[in-house]
Amino acid sequence: MDKNVEEFVKQMLYDKNIVDVIRLIDEIADSEILHLYAYNYNWDNGFEIPKKIIHKDCCQLSTALMMFYAADGIRYLQDKSKVNNLKEWSTFIKELYNKIINNGFIEGAIKFNPPLSKVQIFKIKKVINTKEEAFLKEIGTNDLNVYL
Repeated sequence: MDKNVEEFVKQMLYDKNIVDVIRLIDEIADSEILHLYAYNYNWDNGFEIPKKIIHKDCCQLSTALMMFYAADGIRYLQDKSKVNNLKEWSTFIKELYNKIINNGFIEGAIKFNPPLSKVQIFKIKKVINTKEEAFLKEIGTNDLNVYL
């Protein structure tokens, strides 16, 4: 990863306010920069920025899946009928889930491996349908999971 890109993403993560970050995300057309930012995103900052990211044309499937798991989407995958009192989380996860199973993201070179144990994969395979197998898929070869 280019050091200038890393510095740019670090500034977005640590030096910019939410308004500036949203403006910068609107301008990003590089899927690798988007992934690097999303990978380092602090989920305590809410869902406004992640919502922006998943609606970018350059957001790849690997980034979407990484965000799904980072936002604890596995809970939704395990039991979609369970009512959750966290409205903002629930809305985000359902939107992201639907976009993933409806092929709303391009599959590119960015690497993704489901962060699941063999036991978790076994249990999930029992409750998912064919479309949902995308959540268990390994994608790409370009590992951009770099902590900044």
